[in-house]
Amino acid sequence: MEQISLFVAFFGALFALANPFGNLPFFITYTASLTPRVQKATAILLSVFLLVFYGLFFFAGNAILNFFGISMPAFQIAGGIIVLIIALSMVSGEHTNKQKEIMHVSDDGGGKESFEKDFEEAEAFLPKVLVPLGIPIYAGPGALSVVVMYGDKAFTTGGEAVIGALVVIAAICLIVCIVNFLATPIRHGLGDQGLEILVRIMGLILAAIAVTLFIEGLAAINSTFTVPVV
Repeated sequence: MEQISLFVAFFGALFALANPFGNLPFFITYTASLTPRVQKATAILLSVFLLVFYGLFFFAGNAILNFFGISMPAFQIAGGIIVLIIALSMVSGEHTNKQKEIMHVSDDGGGKESFEKDFEEAEAFLPKVLVPLGIPIYAGPGALSVVVMYGDKAFTTGGEAVIGALVVIAAICLIVCIVNFLATPIRHGLGDQGLEILVRIMGLILAAIAVTLFIEGLAAINSTFTVPVV
């Protein structure tokens, strides 16, 4: 039961921070010059990048923190604050407004290029937009903080938890891939109002998760520095 709660919380936090639907306008904007086929290939390659990047911080997050002399409770508190700031911007609508400012939809009808050529063009294009499309839009400080923190919890819990957490990461990357792969029809189907409502709901959930992370970090610090009474 504890592991299930861990997986659900991890999935909810990472989904809210990766924000596949809310970040869809960014993907459409930065790939507006591509044909639909190359845009789809770019969506696949971007998700592979996210899978590798999340995985790197999942496995090496603690080593990175130890190198800089940062304790997990301190990182958890800092991560909770970052996540809360992002959540508040989502709930207030600021996140959506920034996306609308750069919104631009393009559909030039596709092409007859081969499957291999589509991916060759996508591979050549992706490095140009990896920053900021990959980092920090999909893999920002909040998302990486959550990956590191829940990674630490998973390794503490045991092998099954680690496998489950990796499945969560893979599932999030798959969802990002599917949403971006179907960018144009989803955008038209949900509309501006639908996207805004979805972003605000996820922001509310994310705010609750952020507060939980902050409280857990404070509790860990208190237990560390509390002097036992003899």
